[in-house]
Amino acid sequence: MVTNLDPNEIEIDSTEEPEEEEQDTIGYQISSYPSDMTLQVYQGKWKAEQLLIPEFQREYVWDQTRASKLIESFLLGLPVPGVFLYKERSTNKFQVIDGQQRILSAVRFLEGRFDNRVFCLKNVNPKWEGKTFQELPEYDQLQLQDAVLRATIVQQLDPDDNSSIYHIFERLNTGGVKLSPMEIRKCVYAGTFSTLLEELNQDASWRAIFGRDARDKRLRDVELILRFFAMRDGWKTYEKPMKSFLNNFMIGKKQLGEPDAEKARCIFKQTCADVINQFGEKPFHLRSGTLNPGLLDAVMVMMSFAGEKGITDSKARYDVLLSDQTFLDSVVTRSTSDTKMVRQRFEHAQRIMLG
Repeated sequence: MVTNLDPNEIEIDSTEEPEEEEQDTIGYQISSYPSDMTLQVYQGKWKAEQLLIPEFQREYVWDQTRASKLIESFLLGLPVPGVFLYKERSTNKFQVIDGQQRILSAVRFLEGRFDNRVFCLKNVNPKWEGKTFQELPEYDQLQLQDAVLRATIVQQLDPDDNSSIYHIFERLNTGGVKLSPMEIRKCVYAGTFSTLLEELNQDASWRAIFGRDARDKRLRDVELILRFFAMRDGWKTYEKPMKSFLNNFMIGKKQLGEPDAEKARCIFKQTCADVINQFGEKPFHLRSGTLNPGLLDAVMVMMSFAGEKGITDSKARYDVLLSDQTFLDSVVTRSTSDTKMVRQRFEHAQRIMLG
């Protein structure tokens, strides 16, 4: 049933319905409107800490030449793509969803600093080459300060959370390799719970269960840990799509207190140790060595309760479960994240593993 994989290769069962293909049914009431803010306004908001770079944004990565070309575009009166700002309901401050590089390049030039050096224009029109903002003619200084960088201001009105920022960021992320749902969650829902998931992902027993020492670059291993906690907490009330189910759970646990974090840490580590002790390494790798998420989440959740119930024959019970055709159908079907399939496999796992 279980086969070995190259330690540098990890496959997750392709019968698992990809999150990207699931249709989110939640609706939002969003206020969205354009705002023609000048670069001087952006600078003022930045200095007043009213303009925030959220944790899901990457670092400022433009070099001085690219930033200079942007400034030159403003000086020439050329159009520059707009930005997206998310207005926080509780503070009226703005989070930069898209456009960090443009905004910070402009602010940096107006303030005269690029990292730890003076910001002089580079590889631009000769009349501006090598000049700082203060060295520009007054006409050009005013032209730059009054230049408009249009912002689309977004504010979520209903439901009363910030979950839409996930979807906005996801849909704006169209260049290069698209971020996975878990990569976006790590960014958008950064907090103590996200940090805990990253920590638990390094647990030695968990790495043996996942089947690879190196952490997955697309965070599929972290997502499976999130799924363990979410299913343990609410499989009985699960409703598809899986992506929304995991998003909502992570929102609720975003800022986990230390007592709850320690409890979660102990549960997960003990469960992983018990799984390895009872079943050995890579116990959820079926079908030519691929990791089956449906098998993993159902059995691991039940194993997390087995110790509390004093169950000592989990290996024998697991063998019985793997011979149950109804259970197997629920973990190898294309729609393993379908509401009916999820509840079916958890009900069978509960009856056999804990009954």
